[in-house]
Amino acid sequence: MITILLVLSLLGYAAAAAFTGQRFANREPWGQRRIMLSGGFAILAQFAAAILILDSTGYARFNMASTLLIIAVLLAVFNYLRGSRPEAMLLRPVIYTFAMLSSLIALLTPLDAGHPITVNPGVTVHVGLSLLAFSILALAALYSIQLLYVNRLLKQRKAKALSANLPPLMTVENYFFKLLTIGTAVLTLAIASGFLFLENMFASGQLHKTILSIAAWLTFNGILIVHYWRGVRGKPAVIITLIASFILILAYYGSRFVRDVILS
Repeated sequence: MITILLVLSLLGYAAAAAFTGQRFANREPWGQRRIMLSGGFAILAQFAAAILILDSTGYARFNMASTLLIIAVLLAVFNYLRGSRPEAMLLRPVIYTFAMLSSLIALLTPLDAGHPITVNPGVTVHVGLSLLAFSILALAALYSIQLLYVNRLLKQRKAKALSANLPPLMTVENYFFKLLTIGTAVLTLAIASGFLFLENMFASGQLHKTILSIAAWLTFNGILIVHYWRGVRGKPAVIITLIASFILILAYYGSRFVRDVILS
């Protein structure tokens, strides 16, 4: 059943990404319904597959494949809820392609891959907050890239032909900083819950993850402080956001890649 659901999610995301591309090219008024139906179908199939994968292991194994799947679902849901807004439509093919990749990785990964974790309410809260923070901040990073892209087109005066499809620059920037603020707040809770519920955040197996997570948290907070205090925006904020996002990826997936792929 898990295999069937993952294959269905692959097909649904592929169709939704293709329909989105057609809508950008042809602007059919009926194309949005196809995008929403195929995207919604893919999200439901992938979400069901993720639940079944976690249930099959007693929610005691969060390997790289399962966490990628959960993050992909969250990103797809966040984007889907934005409907037909131009800034959401522009990102949709990218997010759906990532979701397809996560489903493919899940198909190729054994269910029992990865090391077991201790399941208790505190650890569940920490893991849930960490995944949510990662997803929101990953979406903020994607919007920061979109911000650079739209700004570049406007400066090069190439946006006129694409004006019907391009989102307003201020809309993208405001949503980017909103996501950055929410994601940083959730990351704060995730790190705090780790210190509260995990036995030792500075143990040898957790040390680099803890240090990198705190470094990313400090960087994200630094962006927000200079933005709200000094009004810094645009390219400097985008570059620092991408650096902080890369640090966060290293903190989480660097260790999981070594542990779940190389060592196993």
